[in-house]
Amino acid sequence: MPEPIEFHTVDALGAGAVGQPGQRAFYLQARTEAAQLTVLLEKEQVALLAAEAIAFLDRIQEQYPEDPIAIPAALAELREPTVPLFRARLIGLGFDPERELVLIELRERADEDDADDDGEDDDELELDDEEREVVRALRAVDDEEEGYVARIYATRPQVRAMAARGAVVVSAGRPPCDLCGGPMDPAGHRCPRWN
Repeated sequence: MPEPIEFHTVDALGAGAVGQPGQRAFYLQARTEAAQLTVLLEKEQVALLAAEAIAFLDRIQEQYPEDPIAIPAALAELREPTVPLFRARLIGLGFDPERELVLIELRERADEDDADDDGEDDDELELDDEEREVVRALRAVDDEEEGYVARIYATRPQVRAMAARGAVVVSAGRPPCDLCGGPMDPAGHRCPRWN
């Protein structure tokens, strides 16, 4: 199991995409003077993280007042190289009130990954005792490989800038069809509503 990656403070926190609309890869990136961490995300994860981060910061604003410092969203862009260390399956938000930093935790594996895809138990499968032991041994090895965990601590202005940049990047994709809401390609769109 890899050691958790900890960025206790970051110089920059960014969100962005690389590629043409319809074929883009989305990333979250944390940078310090000495290191850079890039994590691959889904488009929906970037959109949700942007929305949830702003809602989370607004909720804690009353209890932990925020300085009115603003960082332009342009400073939350990705920096080359954009080679991801892992794909995030689970993203969490938290707040450290002593240091007044927001925690973004990214996990390569979600807890439900350990469950069977079909929901069957070993005893429900038609396996003999030897096959059942092989399946259990493989699952035990798989359980030990928890994947990467990254914890990024950033200031609230950095998180707000990342969220703003993420929202811009997500909205810069293919325009939605007026009839079905699906993404329209530059070459055309086969709308199911026309059938």
